[in-house]
Amino acid sequence: MFESAEESAFSKLPTKLQGEFFELAAAAALKISKMLREEGSKLGKLKGLLIFRKIPVETGEGLRVGVVDGSSSPRLSERLGFRIGVYAASYMVFDDDEVISDDDDESMEAGYIMSPQTGSSLHTKKILSLLCTLLERDLALKCMERYDVDLMLIDGSFYGFRTRCSEIKEKRFSDLGIEGVEFRGRRMERGIDLIKDIYDKTVALKHSGKAIGVIKRIRTTAIDGWILSRSWSLENTLNRNDRAILRALMKTGEYFDYADLLEGGWGYLHFSSLRGWFNYVLKVIRDLPEGKKLEKALEYVDKKLYLQIVTDLCPEGCPREFADEAFREVIGAKRIYARFSPYAPPTCIELGDEVDVGWSLSCLGGITNPVTGLPFPLDLVDENISIDRRLASEFADEVESRLLQTPELDADDVYGEFESINPQKEE
Repeated sequence: MFESAEESAFSKLPTKLQGEFFELAAAAALKISKMLREEGSKLGKLKGLLIFRKIPVETGEGLRVGVVDGSSSPRLSERLGFRIGVYAASYMVFDDDEVISDDDDESMEAGYIMSPQTGSSLHTKKILSLLCTLLERDLALKCMERYDVDLMLIDGSFYGFRTRCSEIKEKRFSDLGIEGVEFRGRRMERGIDLIKDIYDKTVALKHSGKAIGVIKRIRTTAIDGWILSRSWSLENTLNRNDRAILRALMKTGEYFDYADLLEGGWGYLHFSSLRGWFNYVLKVIRDLPEGKKLEKALEYVDKKLYLQIVTDLCPEGCPREFADEAFREVIGAKRIYARFSPYAPPTCIELGDEVDVGWSLSCLGGITNPVTGLPFPLDLVDENISIDRRLASEFADEVESRLLQTPELDADDVYGEFESINPQKEE
């Protein structure tokens, strides 16, 4: 008995559209081919300017590793009356290759958020993401305390959650129609309450001396920013994120440290922002002597970064000392890239305070999945906790089913609240 092959998305289109898409694909391939040839020439010039160091080789034996990950519904369940999202997080602990946390009933938790259709879905999605991050941070700290791990891995950067926090920071949950936002028995009234909880737990995690973040989605362009700082011309940049550039240049068993490239105490966020805000920077430095341009450009970027970080993370009117601390926390995180596998791109690693570069890399080298280039504990917990895009909808179906069994409620009213917002398509 043969299994039927799944029909491709192309084959479902009308014949005319199929032909048009194939022609467009051919045109796109020609454009990319030209781009890659130009990029190859620039990469050849760059390779001699970057420093790559050897990763210390250790077996990783005798190591106790904790790992935590979380997941939220990729899309919300959109009903006529409600917008619903779900999230979950879990930790696992490994003694060498043995999982020792399987019988831990507190290693996995879940939650949900429900808001009315009248509000912004962007607000709901951001709050959902923050609730998931808060649970991750809390479980990571619990795992470290309970198992006394040597190394604690988190999925993502320590302060990656701060993006777009300013949009919900001053919002009252009750004004958004979101009731009962609680964590560990503490009720949160506003977005800043949620943000501060995450920030405090992240600081504790980062200062533990045992935590590192493994970052999968890279948006930083610090290398392009550094190239700009030498020429002040966009023509010399590669227009690629740092991992894409390093993938073409690093050999297996090597690592790259921004500290070897960036001078003057400025961090990777400054040079990445220099690339992102280049058109504004150019106006500031255009008439300055060459010897003054870099200093002025990075001072401008530093002020903008400070404002951005404080706006995202700090309460309105907070003391300057707190704002300065938050700024130092975010820009002070140390990032490196290590290539553990010839079959995968370099892994981006963010080191917590007091975590030694050589020791952490030697530990990770012994527990890396050669297929993904990531630590295998992270792969396992990610597979364990990933939330299917249909789960929010099925959760809403379950809520509806229970409401329909409530005799005090009118069934037609329940159906009305939970009807799909678009009757032509499934959620």
